[in-house]
Amino acid sequence: MRRLIMAATPADPGAAPGYAIPDDDAADEDVDVLYLAGERPTAEGAWLWVTTAEARRGGEFTALFLPRTRPSANGGDVLLHIAPGATPDTEPGPTARVRVAAVVAGSVIHVAGWDHLSLEEWPETARPTVTFAMGALKELQEHGADVGAHRHPSGPVEVESAAEAAVTGFPALPTSVRPTADG
Repeated sequence: MRRLIMAATPADPGAAPGYAIPDDDAADEDVDVLYLAGERPTAEGAWLWVTTAEARRGGEFTALFLPRTRPSANGGDVLLHIAPGATPDTEPGPTARVRVAAVVAGSVIHVAGWDHLSLEEWPETARPTVTFAMGALKELQEHGADVGAHRHPSGPVEVESAAEAAVTGFPALPTSVRPTADG
């Protein structure tokens, strides 16, 4: 089966994009990230909390839009930030600046980023990195690492300010040791 997604990019750079970003709270429904292909991101960009990402091209890839004002996320979340990209002379039209980030133990970890991906291709370009980040966080949790905000009494991480100070690599993670029957 082959899925064809058609999207038109308006010629007017000030045209309203197809991003439905809530003002104060996370969106109520997942959006199919593949349907954002071809749509211009808003000038200020948009944060998405990835809820599902299958590794295979064309597979399920869903996310929730985080609010426009003070977006926040919890430890173990994988995020996408999509903003208008710088359009080099080699590109035929507008591009997207895409960042993949993970929230770990109260910090935002920069996983990968691209400054000028085509509007049509950015979801499939980012997919392998997103699935890697989700898998890595799951493995860490399954091996006892506490990637959540349990160490941080302040609760969820305010994404925009934390992303400005994004760390390189994982912070020290607490682990829990489960005693076995052998002692």
